[in-house]
Amino acid sequence: MGFATGLERRGAVYYWRKRLPDRLAERIGLTHVKLSLRTRDPQEARYLGACLNKMAAELLMSVLPEITREQLQSLFRKTFEQHRRKLALLADFARSERGFMPSQEIQEETATGWAYQHFSRNGLHASVDEDARDRFAKVGLSEEEIERVTATVDRMKASGEATPSASRLAEAITETGAEVTAATKAKAQPIYLRALAEALLKTDERYRHDPFDYDAEICALAPEAEGLSEAERGFRPASRTTSELRENGPARGDTSTPPSRPSPTPSMKTAAAHTGSVIAISTKLIEKKLADEVWDEKTARQARMIFDLFGRFLTEEAGVNDLAELRQHHLDAFEIFLRILHKTYGKSPKDRHRTIADLRKDSEQRPSTERGLSGATRNRHLTFIGQLLRRAKSAGVAIDPQLDLTELRARKNKRGRDDRPVPTRIQIETLFHQPVFTGCGDWDDMHRLGEHIFHRAAYFGPLLANYQGMRREEYCGLSADDIITDNGDHPYIHLCFNEFRRLKNPQSVRNLALHPELIRLSFLDYVDAIRKLGYRRLFPDLHSPSSHSLLGDRLYDELRPSFQTCGFTLHQSRHFFNNELKQMRVDAEFRADLMGHGGKTETTERYCNPADVVNQLEDLSKVPIVTAHLSPHAIRLVPWVEEKAIAPWSRAAKAKAKA
Repeated sequence: MGFATGLERRGAVYYWRKRLPDRLAERIGLTHVKLSLRTRDPQEARYLGACLNKMAAELLMSVLPEITREQLQSLFRKTFEQHRRKLALLADFARSERGFMPSQEIQEETATGWAYQHFSRNGLHASVDEDARDRFAKVGLSEEEIERVTATVDRMKASGEATPSASRLAEAITETGAEVTAATKAKAQPIYLRALAEALLKTDERYRHDPFDYDAEICALAPEAEGLSEAERGFRPASRTTSELRENGPARGDTSTPPSRPSPTPSMKTAAAHTGSVIAISTKLIEKKLADEVWDEKTARQARMIFDLFGRFLTEEAGVNDLAELRQHHLDAFEIFLRILHKTYGKSPKDRHRTIADLRKDSEQRPSTERGLSGATRNRHLTFIGQLLRRAKSAGVAIDPQLDLTELRARKNKRGRDDRPVPTRIQIETLFHQPVFTGCGDWDDMHRLGEHIFHRAAYFGPLLANYQGMRREEYCGLSADDIITDNGDHPYIHLCFNEFRRLKNPQSVRNLALHPELIRLSFLDYVDAIRKLGYRRLFPDLHSPSSHSLLGDRLYDELRPSFQTCGFTLHQSRHFFNNELKQMRVDAEFRADLMGHGGKTETTERYCNPADVVNQLEDLSKVPIVTAHLSPHAIRLVPWVEEKAIAPWSRAAKAKAKA
């Protein structure tokens, strides 16, 4: 409107709308803030709009003191070294005390170190839940060690020991050159705690390693000592360090190096230490991508696994310790290796502790159908390696200019639209005639005809895919707060990054007008029922506290018999949605907005906003109604969801039942 900035009228009511700064919008997944002023009077709307504009300017345009990544790195290093020296001094004093037991000191300090790391990751009030226990188990802690860490966490929370000294934290921030504010303290605190944790976990250097190399000293003092036997020199086998335990994750209760992974050779040690090694360059690359928020933690984990495999292959198979030594035939050999590697590589933690020779042997013993990574997976490996080489070049490593990954990439032999055929309307209609939609035997017997309708992910998930064109993980990971009913005349779904799942890319963040058929089939009543029970997840029936699997995998497993009957998959419903809109002559630009695809030109991407909710409704009305035979029912949740119990099919519930 012309009379005031940020005001617009919807119906008879005035609204205030403000575009957020780009950095804030990217972080929270919301480009605008829109509020109803709840008034029809233009003069009152002008006054309220001016007040809101002033508040927004003060809040969004003011420059708050920040602490940079470099300052946080400095804080970590200084805190780590200071605490490391303090612990070493305390260990020296402890040796002079009667009853000194190194094993007991190691246990206590290690448990405290893991506890500080837990507080750093999850906050000062976090308990050790099933997710934390799984994480501890994955890094090699035994059940006994996990219980010790749990007890330490509870003790530190109760005593206040977990909370760092305010004065020491402020002093550490000041030493970096940053200003001490509530914001900088909040950002520095987890870094400070992690530094304490890492220093505590260095127990071997305090209690197991000698202060210096006695062999070298003896040889320097008496040349004839070179002829002494190992026993006379006080030789003893080197025990495994805590850092190796965390990195390699041995079998529980086993403190020796796994037999399938040899001790590091001199060349491997050189590779790890060299600034041009895969380890060194990949670490810098991952840190940069995370800092720039280009990658999330899931992508970073995937990259680490690929770089680890590539680095081990170069070291063990080719003797290449520096990327400057990399040649085209090494890349070719690695791509050939990927073609024979078993398809489940990476799913077992033991894979990272096997040599390349062991992986070859394991793969050869498997059926041919289980060997060889797919073309898409090989391409993903090559894409990450390409980024690694570019990062190495920018870091000053003399990369061979003849290296070329292009010819190693797998080629598609058909059009993208042929990868997954578009289901026919008959197939879609067949799906919605299955018992899960028309009446089933029970909540855990959804594929047998019966009289029960349960409102859950298996019921609403396919409806969201069919009428909204959403990706599987997009709707499976919805939060109850993502369903907006109080902003405008029509409810909509606000798709954004949330605590339950990520999105495929930035353009996946979008608002989708809720299809009227979903409203007719009681979707909003279901949302209200979930909210009243206090759930944050829209579909809690997919969640298990003891699993990190994709939520969509659980849904697919539940609906597999129905989809096998119909002859298509969950994702193909999205293809049907797009195809039907295309056949109804809906422009590709508007379909892209609904599907979460990016624009192809400056005109469609940079210089316009997505289609708003009202305009979307016109296009959504062209999606064929294939559920007209379904009647709305009073909301009936899965019993254990209504009781707010743990999923009965989860490992946590089964373990509890056994206990």
